[in-house]
Amino acid sequence: MKVFRDLAFVAVLAASALLPGKAAAQQAAEPVGPDTVVFTPSRGKVTFTHGKHSKAYACGTCHHESRAEKPLTSARQKCGDCHTAEAVAPMKTTLRFAMHNTVTREGTCLTCHKKEADAGKSAPVACADCHIRDD
Repeated sequence: MKVFRDLAFVAVLAASALLPGKAAAQQAAEPVGPDTVVFTPSRGKVTFTHGKHSKAYACGTCHHESRAEKPLTSARQKCGDCHTAEAVAPMKTTLRFAMHNTVTREGTCLTCHKKEADAGKSAPVACADCHIRDD
């Protein structure tokens, strides 16, 4: 009888250990943060579909972990909280260069978009694909 009770306890314990993992997996499929983020650089407004991206990619794909030079104040911050139009020490990277460096053709957004386009997926890689002028 004691063996049966111990086995039942182990079964319940194992099942409950799986539930948080399942809940976390379901939670990861839900969008996190705002649905859209609008940037207004001089080249034209960029509307970033944050909700769509957060369904397809883990947060850490774009949001890097805290850095000693400027520790995060929350788990996932806006890029512009640290990466500003002009880099302010201790930051070395502007918001523009965090997203893309047009000279080296790399950066968080552009590197990923090029990779997706090279894989045959539809991803904007030209400036005018993202930067939309109102005039």
